[in-house]
Amino acid sequence: MQKNKRSPKLMRLSILLSLMMLMTACEINKLSSATEHFENGRYAAAILESDQLIETAQNGAIITRAELIRSSSYLELGKMAEERGNRSLAIRFYKLANSEQADLKLAELYYQDGEEALAEGNLSLAKRYMDDIIREIPKSPLIPQVLLRRININIEEYRDRDAAWEDYKTLYDNYPNNSYEIEARYYVRQFIDFKIEYARILLEEGYYEDALKELFDLSLYPVVDSEEINYLIADVYQAQADKLFDEGEYHEADSLYRIAVQYNPAKQVEVDAKLTGITDFYISKGDELVAERDFEQAMIQYDKALEIIPNYPPAEEAIERMKRLQENILEAERIAAEASQMESTQRFAEALRLYNQAYSLDQRPEFREKAQNMQNLIEAQEDPTGVARRIISQYKGGLLLRRIEAKLAEILETHDPSDVQDSGWRIMLSTGQYKYEARYDILTPTETYLYVWQINLRDRSIIPLNKLSEALMQ
Repeated sequence: MQKNKRSPKLMRLSILLSLMMLMTACEINKLSSATEHFENGRYAAAILESDQLIETAQNGAIITRAELIRSSSYLELGKMAEERGNRSLAIRFYKLANSEQADLKLAELYYQDGEEALAEGNLSLAKRYMDDIIREIPKSPLIPQVLLRRININIEEYRDRDAAWEDYKTLYDNYPNNSYEIEARYYVRQFIDFKIEYARILLEEGYYEDALKELFDLSLYPVVDSEEINYLIADVYQAQADKLFDEGEYHEADSLYRIAVQYNPAKQVEVDAKLTGITDFYISKGDELVAERDFEQAMIQYDKALEIIPNYPPAEEAIERMKRLQENILEAERIAAEASQMESTQRFAEALRLYNQAYSLDQRPEFREKAQNMQNLIEAQEDPTGVARRIISQYKGGLLLRRIEAKLAEILETHDPSDVQDSGWRIMLSTGQYKYEARYDILTPTETYLYVWQINLRDRSIIPLNKLSEALMQ
């Protein structure tokens, strides 16, 4: 009998697997060596070996770990340079570390340099350091005082009110009632009257939209007299309404007059006198009642308008609009009922089309919600786990992902990475149709963090399934 021989292809595969195992073992040894250098304070050696691993390693996990060792080594070198008073070298090391912790240290050094420049009277240099912090380390806890410092410099050195105003808005929008924000109000109040006066000039020149933009912007911040701003807004709306009234646009004028009165109730007498007897008032009232679906009372208001001006086209058109709406409402209800039947038989695409058709006829929020649910279910049929993962990742702009990362970083500050088990995000089927669970576990020798949420693919709601997960959503 002829002896069985291993095929050349099988032999080549065996050799390849052996080489791969050998390479992985070699890379692990190098990583262990780099780790040992770091743990024993030989940071330069740790960086050298980490760089070599990053360039040559084939295992992605080993490359990632090498990058972390290199980053941590640069961070420690930066701390050493800072302790020895060599800020410029520390800054270079912190930049090379390229980590959140290093960035925080970098911001502190920039701020110290800026304060020294300020003490020496070099305001332009101080501002450059403040600019560097805001540009390079926007998450630094120093941002409120940096913004305050830059506001002060922009006013004192550059007389740049616009830049100071933008910085103050950023400060208030992100840190309202912070001690630095409160202190910044003193500087802003030094020039805020100029911005109010600019809005008045825009009003006088007929640039109503620009004036409103300026005034609404001012009204958001506690550095102005809100009553004064409201009165100016009322003046702008009244000026717009007067122009429309003189042009015969009574309906539009009526709306703007009413807004003006909301901002300055003292204008009510003047507005009422100007609008007395104008039939568009009744038409406007009728339209409001139509929006509330009170068709009987709306018809009474339209009849009042026709009593003043028989065959008045706007009133007749309003009546025709109301009748079409009533017809559309009935038709929308019929179509929505048909859509519900399609939904019950899981014909989601057809149900989506019908719900959208119903919503186009009658803009009821429930039709739009049902259409959105159908769209969600269609997507869920194609890739339910992918949709569930996307819902988790997009919750409040990535809040859960950021907080999990922050928690993991917090744990790693007090634990050796080898003692921390990180499960990563896991998506699995839950009880109930179109419901999934998202899990993330972090285990240490002393503590266990088990996060779990239930995701409803129909309405994309997220429900925490334990108190730890609930707290993370707050």
